[in-house]
Amino acid sequence: MELTKEQIQQVEKYLNVKGITFIDLRIEVLDHMISDIEAKTNTENLDFETIFPVVKEKWNAQLKQSSSFYFGEMFSAPKIVINKAKKHFKKWYIISFLVFIFPVLFLKVIKPSFSENIENILNLSFQILTVLTFLIFSILIFLTSRNKTQTIFSFILKTQSLSVLIFFIVLLDLNFFKKIGEIDSFKVGFLISFIFLTYSYFHFYKKHKEAIKKYKVS
Repeated sequence: MELTKEQIQQVEKYLNVKGITFIDLRIEVLDHMISDIEAKTNTENLDFETIFPVVKEKWNAQLKQSSSFYFGEMFSAPKIVINKAKKHFKKWYIISFLVFIFPVLFLKVIKPSFSENIENILNLSFQILTVLTFLIFSILIFLTSRNKTQTIFSFILKTQSLSVLIFFIVLLDLNFFKKIGEIDSFKVGFLISFIFLTYSYFHFYKKHKEAIKKYKVS
């Protein structure tokens, strides 16, 4: 037996209460719940009012609020959203860590020393890269904020905005040399990570826009 329009609206209301407002996930969950209800209605010969609470109980575990180490405890979402987001973000998280640690270790091992002229050139180059990267990130933040449509990727973007800002704050002291000729390996690591995080933000911004286009939400 197919559900009526009013019954489908009840299912949609339940998803609203549970925070399933992410367009690239909502349709999938809605279809699964409707299929579960229709299947139970047909096989067990029970009405919607009896079956719906049973199906909700089944889905409650997946829809309860949760958080993840990858995004930080301060960002919570339904468990199914967190799991979907982790699948997309996990490898980027690992790479961002490696992007920081490799330059630090490399510079610690080789301990390069630079002349004053080279130091000035490198310092200016690092400063320009920092400012340009921050400007690009600011533009991406502005573009993201213009559309309030939620996707799994917009959740990732929200969680990563704070991380990128923290990296920029660390870099606000734009002197990359601890003393004459000696480069600050940690600050260089932060700069490279800052650039990578901004690139990954752009990657997920594109995915967010593609999801909106796919589901035809303007």
